[in-house]
Amino acid sequence: MSYPAWEPCAANGLIIAVVGILHVFVSHFAIGGGLYLVLAETHARRKNNADLLAYVERHSRFFALLTLVFGAVTGVGIWITIGLIHPVGTKWLINNFVWAWGIEWVFFLVEIAAALAYYYGWKRLSPKAHITIGWIYFAAAWLSLFAVNGILAFMLTPGDWVTSGRFWDGFFNPTFWPSTLFRTFICLVLAGLYATFTAAKENNPVVKVMILRGNGALVLGSLILSAPFGLWYFGALPGSISAAFMTEGIALTAVQVMLFSAGLLVILTLLGTIVFPRRAGYVSAAVLLLCALMFLGGFEWAREAARKPYIIYDFLYGNGLRASEAASLPALAPLPVAYSTGNRGRDLYLNACRPCHTYSGYLSLNDKTAGLETGHIANVIPRLQSFLAKMPPFPGNADDAVELARHLAAKADRDPIDAASPLTEAEKADIVFHRRCGICHTMTGPRAIGRTFEGLTVEEAADMVLNIQDLTDLMPPYTGSDDELRLLAAYLTGGVQ
Repeated sequence: MSYPAWEPCAANGLIIAVVGILHVFVSHFAIGGGLYLVLAETHARRKNNADLLAYVERHSRFFALLTLVFGAVTGVGIWITIGLIHPVGTKWLINNFVWAWGIEWVFFLVEIAAALAYYYGWKRLSPKAHITIGWIYFAAAWLSLFAVNGILAFMLTPGDWVTSGRFWDGFFNPTFWPSTLFRTFICLVLAGLYATFTAAKENNPVVKVMILRGNGALVLGSLILSAPFGLWYFGALPGSISAAFMTEGIALTAVQVMLFSAGLLVILTLLGTIVFPRRAGYVSAAVLLLCALMFLGGFEWAREAARKPYIIYDFLYGNGLRASEAASLPALAPLPVAYSTGNRGRDLYLNACRPCHTYSGYLSLNDKTAGLETGHIANVIPRLQSFLAKMPPFPGNADDAVELARHLAAKADRDPIDAASPLTEAEKADIVFHRRCGICHTMTGPRAIGRTFEGLTVEEAADMVLNIQDLTDLMPPYTGSDDELRLLAAYLTGGVQ
């Protein structure tokens, strides 16, 4: 590893998620909100509606402050966090899309200039010039989305780029167009919701009702129009990725959160902006924004979960190992670590585990290694990618696995079935099964092993466990105590109640 490892106070994935989702929630508003402003101003001027025009001017102040300050700061925050947490992945994204990033930054500079000119131009520019500035802003903002979305979609579906390495194969990847159009309509959804928030305390009740009902129609119409592009996006995913949404797991949970939030948003928008607009206030508008945050967060969460264990799907793993390098594993030489803490096991943890896991917080390792001996952990580490689809291959050699196992064993929680434990035999046997076998198997569900031990005595089951590696090299040898072996064999044969 040629980069120093960063170990913040929180889990790496959570930091990226919080910063990234909040930025997306504002940056998408920056795009849709730009179109909203220019269309609302045009409508107000055509109707010669001074109250509506005054509202649009007030809304533009909120728009400029939120997007140019918070949006810009969180955008920089994303670069800082991904650069520290995934330096290898960040390097690949920069090297392969340097011109796309360059032109996106040009679009962003145009956005900033146009947004400031639009806000400060209400009293200084002619209506025609002011509206023209608004259109320039929206065009630059949408083109910025166009550029960034090509790179975001690439990370999940790099397509032919994996073999060709060509810029255009990566940029116009299989999910580029459905993702771009889906996000465009989500931008309009957020434009309507943020405008509902700023219109919640409009003094003129007639103008308030007109604005809120127009916003509600925009939100509901955009949500409906986004649905076919969301389905197109799902259909464009390779089978190996879309399968993650069809089975129990994080990706499916994220999709369920997204769909539930979308349904709730439809109902509450209908009630709060179409049916009862006069009763709308900041609280109800904030609830709508929260639903939208959950909806958009669910989409981004699902996209990230489906991509695991890769940073760039089918090319670069989360631990910085390239997929093409995995074929040569297990490594013969120790994993090189350019920046060492002085503790080899800790260095390996920081480089191979910390990109996703923590000791005792999010995706904790301590509870998973509690009660396990170093030998068992060392035997499991090189096999994890075979047990768990979301685990990347371990990039070190056999000695590295032992060093990492020793470090994790030292950090592990207290053994829950130690001599002082008040647990029953059945409870102890359940713990033993789940820490020895449950990482991969169940008794009657996925990868079931219950039928394998049907009709066997406890002694026969124990003998099979002791010789399990003779069946396949994928299975780690049993290295636990005789007492654990007895409990495990009893559990496998149904000998404990």
